[in-house]
Amino acid sequence: MTIPLRLAALLLAAALLAATATPGLASHTYTVQPGDTLSAIAERFGTTVEALARANDIADPDRIYPGQVLVIPHDAGAAPPPPAPALPAGPRRGATGPDSLLARSRVLAYYGNPLSAQMGILGELSQAELVARLRWLAGEYERAGGRPVKPALQVVATVAQDSPGPDGLWRARMPAGLLQEYADLAAANDMLFIIDLQIGHSDWPTEIEAMRALLSQPHVHLAMDPEFDMEPGQAPGDYLGNTKAADINHAIRYLAGLSGELNLPPKLLIIHQFRASMLPDKAAIVDDPRVDVVIDMDGFGAQADKLDVYHAVVRDQPVEFAGIKLFYRQDIDLLTPAQVVALTPSPDVIIYQ
Repeated sequence: MTIPLRLAALLLAAALLAATATPGLASHTYTVQPGDTLSAIAERFGTTVEALARANDIADPDRIYPGQVLVIPHDAGAAPPPPAPALPAGPRRGATGPDSLLARSRVLAYYGNPLSAQMGILGELSQAELVARLRWLAGEYERAGGRPVKPALQVVATVAQDSPGPDGLWRARMPAGLLQEYADLAAANDMLFIIDLQIGHSDWPTEIEAMRALLSQPHVHLAMDPEFDMEPGQAPGDYLGNTKAADINHAIRYLAGLSGELNLPPKLLIIHQFRASMLPDKAAIVDDPRVDVVIDMDGFGAQADKLDVYHAVVRDQPVEFAGIKLFYRQDIDLLTPAQVVALTPSPDVIIYQ
């Protein structure tokens, strides 16, 4: 298995803000809901089953699945249905549920992959060292911020690759046994376990469903990395990927549905971002009180550059909960816990790589 190198540059806020404009689309999209049929969707949008099937390369019109994102042909006669409620600009604008984890505590995560020291601090330490250091750092943040801190292990469970692999999807899933081992380690030490996905040329519904057994556990949560959500013809690491709101909204509905079905506590959904183009329609992300949605500023560099980007993608954007990632090796003059908690907004999720 090869481990991809992360894209190298932290982009300045000016570049981020310049990239916010997106061209108009000739088509719009619709995410299939439970109970939908292609004929009902065609009627809703004023088009035909044949046109939908042709636009989406569907061989069997009777086989569509919840979470599938359909392109609606641009000549569909009816206007699309009203969008789901979106978060207005500015941090912490969501309808937080009564059992929200982040409404009452801060999450502190160590990030990486147990098979690779290159991917972050989690892969550099033994399990005993990992637990001890994370607990110590959580104490530092509690003293700095006056807010309870919940430690977490964030493991890259689906890793983008620099070659197509046997299935042509440019991604490798970690063994289920390895993931469960670290999920058990987290549970045994009263920590959260966060599954981080880099999907390559796969799709979000497939990769999220593959983690259902883990996500069905009450302490397990999800992170999405748009950097490695690739367009056709792109190789991870050579291009910067992007994830549409429809896929993020699918993840929100999936986690909310899982929590309701299994009577689980609310879930976290962490979305990494360091450039505006990574989330081209960010304002269309829906709000669900059963899921705490976090935008995590994922860039590395000097303090001033990190703060500019944090402001650009978190403070000044439609964000429910704020997150920041710190890099032990790549950051210049690593922010201290006191500096981190003093940010505006004060991060609800802090990740160390």
